[in-house]
Amino acid sequence: MTLSKWLLFKIALRSFLLQASWNYRGMMSMGFLYSIAPGLDSIYEDQNARELAYMRHFEYFNTNPYFSSIVMGVTLALEEKYNNGDKLVNPEMIHDTKEALMTSLAAIGDGLFWDSWRPFVATLAIVFASGNYKLTPFIFLILYNIPHLYFRFAGIFWGYDDGMNVIRKLKQFQFPQIRQTLRLGTMVLLAYLIPNHVNVHTPFLLANLKLEYFYFGEKVVQGLGALILVTLGTIAYREKINVLLISFLLLILALMFYHWGILI
Repeated sequence: MTLSKWLLFKIALRSFLLQASWNYRGMMSMGFLYSIAPGLDSIYEDQNARELAYMRHFEYFNTNPYFSSIVMGVTLALEEKYNNGDKLVNPEMIHDTKEALMTSLAAIGDGLFWDSWRPFVATLAIVFASGNYKLTPFIFLILYNIPHLYFRFAGIFWGYDDGMNVIRKLKQFQFPQIRQTLRLGTMVLLAYLIPNHVNVHTPFLLANLKLEYFYFGEKVVQGLGALILVTLGTIAYREKINVLLISFLLLILALMFYHWGILI
């Protein structure tokens, strides 16, 4: 292993520009090549060999950007072995490994961050915002980026040091269980928000109950309404409907009720 930790850290920093030259032909290919270029320059002293390595990675590439550094680390480790004459490594093997990793990590990363972590942190931020916390935007950014930065910077070292064995390291995180927990957490936060921050306008109760019983009656209606919504949301979740879609449908329902004068 010849690449220094500083150089790997530099590559991880460059990975932030992975999508700067995003295009429909190669997707993130230009950003990927830009990110690993310092590593290729260090591995290949011969200019012709370096140019061939550049062309190898000027191909289609698309994965979750937060996990891209893992692919970069594995790719550089394989390029280094290939340059050192390892007979088990060749350009086709590098291509196939890179393609397999980018596909699997795209599924893991998108499911973890876009489908689970982001909705959870966004809902948590709404809870803070409902309490008039002025630092809510910063809380959201800090919480959301903790795992993002962890995987982006640690991933480059995992990939480079462990090569394809990095898959074993990733299995230790139990991503399916984490996603399940985050989704349930999002539903719990939504269940908290609905009864605590929604008032139901009930003219029927106002016309038929004495004033001393009216407020109690409204609380009962609010509780029942929240219970029904949370139950429907739970059923939708168990039917594997996306949490973001559930949240969107709740928002549309709330706007409709507000328009009809039911919610205030």
